[in-house]
Amino acid sequence: MNTYDDLVNDYLRAVEQALAGVPAHRRAELLADLSEQLAAKRAELAPGKETEIEVRSILELLGDPEEVAAEALYDAEPTAAPAPAPPIVIEPKKRSAALIWVLVTIGAVATMCVLAGLAAFVLFASSSSSSGDSSVDPAPITSPSLAPTASPS
Repeated sequence: MNTYDDLVNDYLRAVEQALAGVPAHRRAELLADLSEQLAAKRAELAPGKETEIEVRSILELLGDPEEVAAEALYDAEPTAAPAPAPPIVIEPKKRSAALIWVLVTIGAVATMCVLAGLAAFVLFASSSSSSGDSSVDPAPITSPSLAPTASPS
């Protein structure tokens, strides 16, 4: 263990404290991932020539331990269900206004239906009365083949 491991351990302890409310198994997973990232970054440095400045720069690049913990928690919970939307609450004043609008709408639709029915009745009545003025003979049509025939006696 070299002298710069203490810097890394202090950083990891700070992250662990920031994760205090997280269950122990999940906290251990997050810290293990972070330790692996730190080890990989330190391995990229020249072997045996690691300096305090380089280790501190790696830790600074990772960010503040509180922010790292918050980000790790945010990234670690993609399977969590989204919070349900709050129920729609209609205030009493708005409820009565909404009820009035519903009643007005129903009344308007009912009125339009009645007016459409009356218009159809008037049109039908006027078309049947105008057809009575035509020159059509209202007498029943008799066919010569259906006329009664006299039977010989």
